[in-house]
Amino acid sequence: MYSMTEVPLSDPALLALFKALSDALGHTAQEDPQQLLMNGADVLVAVLAWHDGKAVGCGLLLKFNDSTAEIKRMYSRQPGVGTAVLAYLENYARQHGFQKLVGAARIINSKAVNFYLHKGFKKCASYGKYKYSSQSICMEKLLSS
Repeated sequence: MYSMTEVPLSDPALLALFKALSDALGHTAQEDPQQLLMNGADVLVAVLAWHDGKAVGCGLLLKFNDSTAEIKRMYSRQPGVGTAVLAYLENYARQHGFQKLVGAARIINSKAVNFYLHKGFKKCASYGKYKYSSQSICMEKLLSS
């Protein structure tokens, strides 16, 4: 299946997948992952999924508040990778005492929206930088113990 590794935000394979994600979403400016830290984000974990020696998926988990973690920068290059990355992030959040996950996706990215809904996320009130965005949908999932 896939092996998972926790990596620093500066990891070259992680940066390559972030660029692929930005390209896939049609972003002209590349988001610098170090910007997350400079903006005060509390990065809990960055994870890479590997298959046959190649990085095929990634995801970040940020601390949103004491009980909630936020999923960011999920990306996969193969079917099934997103499920593996999400399961890893959910387990990490659960093991560190978080009761809920939140995440956002662009409405136009129906594949991502449907993925999260299929994995038990429900639409929730918009938050943070998405609060007044008509282009994003915010979702949440309660974590069982």
